[in-house]
Amino acid sequence: MISTSPILACKGCGRTKPGPTGDPTDLFPSESCGGCPPWTCGDCGEACSAKELCSCWVRLDTLPLADVKALFAADGTLSFDPA
Repeated sequence: MISTSPILACKGCGRTKPGPTGDPTDLFPSESCGGCPPWTCGDCGEACSAKELCSCWVRLDTLPLADVKALFAADGTLSFDPA
């Protein structure tokens, strides 16, 4: 069994979490966190932050699975063919 040490620091502001929370930032440093100041999105020009995403982002965690599949199928990146 491989053991990993948590990486809890934010690359943007250097904040650290007191301990693992079960999200991906436990193992990989975050580029930004909820404590980082907002930045201007290079695509839409709106303010964007880890807490408040700009309109370029689509939150998949709030969509039904069928809608998530449809999003990826629409651009050809979803494939169920293992070959």
